[in-house]
Amino acid sequence: MIINVAPLLRDEVGAQANFSVAEDPIDPKGDNAELTEIGATAVDADIVATHTNPGAYLEGEAEARIEMECGRCLRQFEGPVRAEFAEQYYATIGVMNGEPMDAAPLDSKTIGSDFKIDVTPLIREEILLAMPLAPLHDPDCKGLCLVCGRDLNTEPHDHDDPADERWAKLEVLKDFHAERE
Repeated sequence: MIINVAPLLRDEVGAQANFSVAEDPIDPKGDNAELTEIGATAVDADIVATHTNPGAYLEGEAEARIEMECGRCLRQFEGPVRAEFAEQYYATIGVMNGEPMDAAPLDSKTIGSDFKIDVTPLIREEILLAMPLAPLHDPDCKGLCLVCGRDLNTEPHDHDDPADERWAKLEVLKDFHAERE
């Protein structure tokens, strides 16, 4: 999503503008196609841009539906991910006079001469950071069987634990004591 902050930067410092983006499903050839790289199938974001001395301060929240893999049973599922964000963008030239502005700090985000900001990378980054490390399709997911690897959610079963030969003598001793009691 590309937003034009030129009208905002013409207003006084502290002025605000609201922007929103909603795309369901995300067009793989559209403005938000970059979000499909992280598995996003839909996005909904609300952004408040505030005119600051160095440029525009963007803050807001985004919610996306993401295709994920369950960390226990490896099942593919789609789940929501919500992220909040805030980022200062530095203007490189004055919107009123076209004069160069003070240099932006290193590694900061800048506003180009067209006064447009592509917020898709910001939203992508924040959603990616908000994604769970081991997502679960269901909080009660039983996972995979440690012996045979079958999905315990669809095929619950038990295996007889094979006896470890190293413990066989202790089993005999346990049985001996059980008989004496």
